[in-house]
Amino acid sequence: MCAVNGIIKWNGITNQDQDKVAASLKEMEYRGPDFSNLYSDSNCILGHNRLAILDLNPRSNQPMFSDCGRYTIVFNGEIYNYKTIKSDLILKGYQFNSVSDTEVILKGFIEYGKDIVCQLRGMFALVIWDKELKEAFVARDRFGEKPFYYYNLNETFAFASNLGGIVPLVEGDLQISQQAIYELLSQQYIDVESCIYEGIKKLAAGCAMTINASGIKIKPYWSPDYKEKKELSFEENKKQLHQLISASVEEQLEADVPVGLFLSGGTDSAVIAALASKQKENITALTMSVPGNKDSDEAAAAAFVAEKLKLKHKIVSLDTNCVADLPFVLQNIEPLADASLLPTLAIAKEARKEFTVMLSGDGGDEIFGGYKRPLQYEENPFFGNFLTRNLVQLIIKKSDIQPFQFVHNKITDARIFKWAGVETLYHLKSLPHKQTQRLFKTPQTFENVLVKKYKEASFFANSEQDKMLYVGVKSSLTDDFLLKMDTANMFHSVESRCPFLDHRIIEYTSKMTTDQLMPNGIDKELLKSIGSEYIPADFFKLPKKGFSIPYYEYLKTSWGDVLIRFMKEGISDEMNLIHTDSVLHLINGYKISPTFKTGKILYSILVFEIWLRVFHLKMDPESIKLI
Repeated sequence: MCAVNGIIKWNGITNQDQDKVAASLKEMEYRGPDFSNLYSDSNCILGHNRLAILDLNPRSNQPMFSDCGRYTIVFNGEIYNYKTIKSDLILKGYQFNSVSDTEVILKGFIEYGKDIVCQLRGMFALVIWDKELKEAFVARDRFGEKPFYYYNLNETFAFASNLGGIVPLVEGDLQISQQAIYELLSQQYIDVESCIYEGIKKLAAGCAMTINASGIKIKPYWSPDYKEKKELSFEENKKQLHQLISASVEEQLEADVPVGLFLSGGTDSAVIAALASKQKENITALTMSVPGNKDSDEAAAAAFVAEKLKLKHKIVSLDTNCVADLPFVLQNIEPLADASLLPTLAIAKEARKEFTVMLSGDGGDEIFGGYKRPLQYEENPFFGNFLTRNLVQLIIKKSDIQPFQFVHNKITDARIFKWAGVETLYHLKSLPHKQTQRLFKTPQTFENVLVKKYKEASFFANSEQDKMLYVGVKSSLTDDFLLKMDTANMFHSVESRCPFLDHRIIEYTSKMTTDQLMPNGIDKELLKSIGSEYIPADFFKLPKKGFSIPYYEYLKTSWGDVLIRFMKEGISDEMNLIHTDSVLHLINGYKISPTFKTGKILYSILVFEIWLRVFHLKMDPESIKLI
């Protein structure tokens, strides 16, 4: 886990460019506090901040150079199968100066070229500079666990690991993207194809990029593909997946620093904990407790799992003062309105007291059919026609006015599936048309990126259930959940690892139908069956709980008052971004008659207003008082 950055200029590097890269590294120092260094030549500067995980010796510091001096690498992430690749390279005559995964990638690139990325099993954002060809090769891992921001204009290509790192490398004023704000308010995160700043881009998960004087070429090297199916029994599938997940956990437990577990009271982290406990003695699990909030507190369920697995277990009570961290983390990133960011920050802070690496259960829902939507579609396949579809879409579009609002409140996912189809489900993630017009100070027409991804899914999936799984992997998993985990853990210099995101696992489950994954109509049935070999089956019948904070309650009182104060300051209104009066009307209505959907919109606006102050306008985070 580290931070990478750099500038490539075809008309020559200047001293000012070196100063920019150094300033960018300083902004990302928390991501890699153990070592920092630069490489530069006439056309390229590469920077790296290191959080040492494997081979703590300085010989593994970066930027790292090939023995011949032609190639230089900066790399953020971990490669879990590096020993296997290294063994193959040794057989081919390569010698190694370290025991790090970085050197394996570099020498693998020399041997296999750009195809090395297909051999890597892990999380990564990497850049390899060829000073003879004056060409850079960039790749991001299959699921997007590691972020990669870049900016390309005229003769300059710049990149960094987060927004805070890329901005110092950009020339000229940056304009805030209305499309990105729309996505934030609609779905609480910003899609990979957008950025809060116009002109700054993000490399998509599973993509590689080549940069030279002729321009940029981006090519996908991997995507989940659900079209091919295999007929195997439940028990055979269970056996194969059990082995795959166990192997992934074993690989991801390896580190030269202390490793722990994040344990909630849910299925995913419980299965990871069970398999980890069989492979590493005396491993410790951390659980976040939310005292007094029975809807979110999973401490009792997690304690049950820990006792059954004989884990060392620490329960950390969520301090409501953790909300004060929000302005500080928003100094570094794009605005992210996932309310679970705050408790994730809090438990990462606690983890750092003892551990540098933590394993989590992220990805289990997207890979094994969680959230119940595939099952709901099985029970409620599309039965309508273009008239019923158009009627439901009209209700969604006008859901902020009566009588459509009343009908909209009665709409469930099951009813949408039956009368309007799966595509319409993603229209629910859009702001209503009139509300959009009232909130935004622009006539701009916004794009629903989830509908776009649903249409894209047809190239990789045949059934509607598989299309939903594809959209989940390509949207919220990467751009919300994994960004949240990277942001929160790196904020406290902790590396989070996700064993379910070993691509061999999804390449197996994607060949299974919904009936094979969940033959008895139980969500994540196959995964729960694996877990039942270690933990009593009744545990997996417990209802799913969210890992969040009660922001919807805070918005009725103190946070609502903070947002009112922000809006009356008129900053976003004066910048022609958001209408003050429309937001004030929304808050006042929410305090009288709160709804979950309005609460999410208001929380997203609050996050944006904080980000606007602490990131864009560089205000002191200490000045933002949320409690």
